[in-house]
Order: sequence, then C-alpha cells, then structure tokens
Amino acid sequence: MIKRLFWSFCANALALYLCQKLFQYLLNDFYFTGTIKQFLILTLALTLLNLLLKPILKFFFAPLIFLTLGIFSLIINLIILKVATYFVPQLVINSPLTWLGASLLISFLNSWLGSIK
Repeated sequence: MIKRLFWSFCANALALYLCQKLFQYLLNDFYFTGTIKQFLILTLALTLLNLLLKPILKFFFAPLIFLTLGIFSLIINLIILKVATYFVPQLVINSPLTWLGASLLISFLNSWLGSIK
C-alpha cells in the first residue's frame, strides 16, 4: 500500500509538472503560481483523490462507462482534477482542451507508473 501511494504520488507530481510545462508552452492555459509546498499539497490531494474517490465514482458510473466504452472515464478524471484544484486554488486551467489534455496526461502517467511493482 505504501509503495502504491509513493508511486502514485510520484506519477502525479511528474504529471502536474509536465502538464504545466507542456500546456503553458502550447496553449498558455495551465498555470501554477504557488510555492513548492502548495505543489506538494496539490499532488497529495490528487493522489488521495485518485486512490479513494476514483474507485467510488467508477462504481457508481459503471453503467455509463460501459455504455460509452470507457470514454466516460475521462469525465471521472476531469472531476478528480477539478476537485483537486479546490484544495490548492493556485492551479489555474483556462480552457476545456487543457482540462482534457491534463486529465489524459495525468491518467496515462498514473497507469504507467502504477504498473511498476
């Protein structure tokens, strides 16, 4: 459990950093203006939400996930990211395209680093 929490935390930190660099360069829409401490709090919030809230949302929305062939999982990831931004308001994401891209990148890195055992 601790190992999974550690790798998930690392994946989220890396994903948030990459999102900031990539989307700030491409679309100029992803800003984090906080301190390192606030970045770590955001990463911890995102990690805990992914580990605790995401399975609950997937359970309740399983029929929609099934009907949309898994595409509704993107909406769940967007919800998780939006909830995480309430804990640290220094993260500003302006466009829906950036929300979607950040959600995809964070999900990809979580699943990739989550497969490390």
